[in-house]
Amino acid sequence: MLDRLKLAVSLEQLSDKLFPDVTETLSAAVTVYRRIAVDPTFEARARDAEASFLVPSWQGNLCDFFVYESASEYSVLAVDGSQVYPDRHVAGAGCFLLNVGGARFTYNNESSVDFFSDPEVCPFTDFAASSEAVSVDTVDLLREARELSRAVVESEKLTDTESVVLIDGTIIFWTLEGKTTEVRTYFMNEYLKQLNALYEKKMVCAGYISMPKSREVMSLVKLGLCRFSVANCAPCHAVYDTFPCKIVDSLIDAHLMGQLLEPGQRSTLFATSSHISADYPAHLKPWFFYLNAGTEIVRLEIPAWVAEDERLVARVCRVALDQAEKGGGYPVVLAEAHEQAVIKAADREFFYQLITKIGMQRNRTIRSSLKSVTKRSMRF
Repeated sequence: MLDRLKLAVSLEQLSDKLFPDVTETLSAAVTVYRRIAVDPTFEARARDAEASFLVPSWQGNLCDFFVYESASEYSVLAVDGSQVYPDRHVAGAGCFLLNVGGARFTYNNESSVDFFSDPEVCPFTDFAASSEAVSVDTVDLLREARELSRAVVESEKLTDTESVVLIDGTIIFWTLEGKTTEVRTYFMNEYLKQLNALYEKKMVCAGYISMPKSREVMSLVKLGLCRFSVANCAPCHAVYDTFPCKIVDSLIDAHLMGQLLEPGQRSTLFATSSHISADYPAHLKPWFFYLNAGTEIVRLEIPAWVAEDERLVARVCRVALDQAEKGGGYPVVLAEAHEQAVIKAADREFFYQLITKIGMQRNRTIRSSLKSVTKRSMRF
């Protein structure tokens, strides 16, 4: 049982570390950013840098900011997914569950709304020889593939000329970094196939990231603080004990953009230098920008074919702004897609009850560990 008094004392003692004052550091970062934005040599310095952190490239000037008004007539689609992972405390079930749901809104003279939710029971034998071989990572990767696939199918029903597919989260498939070659190749091909299908339909899509924690733009500030004209981290760390660039390590891109962007404004476009992006074809390579959605700074990620057309970038911004306004700060279509997809605790129990019932009908036994049984019986 949690000792709340001890917790309160501990939090109070750590408050300075939990909520550090970054005012001076942030002010210095903004100054550096504005300086490198007008430095004619900085783009070459960033391109030639041999840094230990990701350094993005960018379009135009670093201090190019663009302002938009909310869209009024458009269609928007969002798809989300959730899952019931294989439970090692339940023997004999032989499957896991994926649920993909979504929402589609049309705003015009004939406004409409549509929700959908479809569960998929996935037998272990379709993916591995045993339940032990079906990991949490595998389920997550499969769920993302199903989400993208369903987005492509549902996008066929978007008939408005101003249509956008909003994806909850990133379109940079970071989760594949570090995976085996076989897993990485299989899922990358699956994901890119779906993104390419949207491209072929000329269906604009964007990954919407609320409360982004990225530091890619801050990497440019770090280069601006570097003691060398061209950064080279390895020999620098071998010679020096202190590093000017580290003074901004506590900051993220959203801190910086919060000082630079007015409500309704977006930053210039940046291209990620992540290793995984090398696997993307040129027209699908991920670009990103930051948008002041009124209540927060959000990161939007778009494929290159969208980034190349300002009209399409503007469409993404205008729709994102209107959706955030309608949702009280977070796009209502993404919130509704989540509600359609989420599997709650009661749903999970119902899933296992159904499996148990069907197993009994076929003279099979579903067994739960004593630990699982004990937890379910504890009700206070």
